[in-house]
Amino acid sequence: MASEPEEKQGADRELTAPSEPLAGRERELLARDGSDLQGLRTKVRASVALGVLGLALYAAHFGSWKTFAEAFAAGILVTGAAALVGILLGFLFGIPRTLVDEGGSSSARTGPSARPDGVVAVYSPNTNLEQISDWLSKILVGVGLTQLNDIPSALVRFSVWLGSGMPEHPEAGKFALGAIAYASVFGFLYGYIWTRVVLSPMFRRADEHLRKAMVRLAIAERSVNKAIAEAAVVERSATETFERAQARAEQVLLQAKQRAEQLEGTLKRMLDRLYDPPELMGYADTIRIAEEHIAREGEPDNFLFWLRYAAAQGQRAAREPRVYEEAKRCALEAARKVLGQSPEMGRYWLSLLWHPEHPQRTPGEDDLQVFFDEPEFKALIGSEPYIPVK
Repeated sequence: MASEPEEKQGADRELTAPSEPLAGRERELLARDGSDLQGLRTKVRASVALGVLGLALYAAHFGSWKTFAEAFAAGILVTGAAALVGILLGFLFGIPRTLVDEGGSSSARTGPSARPDGVVAVYSPNTNLEQISDWLSKILVGVGLTQLNDIPSALVRFSVWLGSGMPEHPEAGKFALGAIAYASVFGFLYGYIWTRVVLSPMFRRADEHLRKAMVRLAIAERSVNKAIAEAAVVERSATETFERAQARAEQVLLQAKQRAEQLEGTLKRMLDRLYDPPELMGYADTIRIAEEHIAREGEPDNFLFWLRYAAAQGQRAAREPRVYEEAKRCALEAARKVLGQSPEMGRYWLSLLWHPEHPQRTPGEDDLQVFFDEPEFKALIGSEPYIPVK
């Protein structure tokens, strides 16, 4: 499975791959058309300079500076207003169109409608300005066609009205009308060309950048959703694992409790039978109970179990001389396990049951005394009575 950075890099390559030839072509066109744009700017400056020169020449023939200033200022205002109106019309007619099908879905929609990786970025540029431009263009053209017969007389009245605002001259109205025509046509062409050459590429680049941003956002959103889904799976798996571990721990604790209860019961039964009257041979039952517990549960890690088992073997050796060696071997092995599981307390209890002169011995606690002369027991327990240091 690809990582998130690799996925983003793949998306970037997919976005840039189709546009790389177009970008190279655009750079070539810009390099080639740079001189054309510069030439266009030069022609625009020359046209403005020509219009200003015409206004200056017209105003200069009045003679006085006062009249010159009056005529020049009026001409600048009129031509400037006409140029602005022409630029606005050129802008309205030159606004780039976003193609929309009959169902209302934009063909210039940002983001692909269907991608192999399932990413869908829905974005459509705002077309309100385009619709207004379309409406105004149709209205202007429609009004112009319907009023075509009245246009000449309207132009004459308009020229007379304009001429009244300029210094008195027989040709003032005609000059004003010509200046308006010059400025409006120039403004319309300038606004149209500027919109198509400068503004349209800006719109296109902005839409392209936004499209890429929306696709990256969709990829990031999908990655986040994937991460959330994976986190949910991990959380569910962790919960299930925890529940299984908890159940297993409870089962182990229950089994340990049961084993402890069984061992406690075994110890109690061994102790009860260990000190039965000699004729009942309780030591034999103690040995049997211990061996059954070992066969059923395994050897326990409890020094009392092995201490009582060793005591039962000592009683067996004392009462059954024919099995003395076997009983000594079993008692010696059990004594080693007692010391292995509880060195200090185990040695104390072994010394108490084994040494005949132990100062803390009470009557009847002589189960291992039968092995007192055995060197193995002396080496294991010690020849002197053992009392733990408090």
